[in-house]
Amino acid sequence: MEHKAPGPVGLYEPFVIGAGLVALSAISSAENGELVTGKIGRDLDLAAGQRAAERAARNLLAVLLDAVGGDPSRIERLLIVRGYVNAADDFPSVHKVVDAASGVLIAALGDKGRHARTTLGCATLPNGNAVTLEAIAVLRPTGARR
Repeated sequence: MEHKAPGPVGLYEPFVIGAGLVALSAISSAENGELVTGKIGRDLDLAAGQRAAERAARNLLAVLLDAVGGDPSRIERLLIVRGYVNAADDFPSVHKVVDAASGVLIAALGDKGRHARTTLGCATLPNGNAVTLEAIAVLRPTGARR
């Protein structure tokens, strides 16, 4: 899970912790300063959208690791992932785009990466992003053992 999270592009925190939960702000597919942009179903095909979702999932994991100080044993459970897809009006497969992100999260976290999910097709996303993801996870207290 070694991957550096991109920083925020606005006036918000990448994550906020409270009451044993961490809320992860929406994150894009930015990698090495390169962002996947465009409408899936018009500018990008399903496979390109899925690759963007996978990149966004790796970024989401990197933020989650930052939130736990680099200690993955503090991640108890991923509760919910929300996927937003910059989709053409007639693109019917936004759920299949975000399935790719779910696959990355489950592969990285195992059963504790299995999550509830919302997937929405959007008219636009910030900076023309193709896909953004946000999530809420349950954390173990510092020093707690599993």
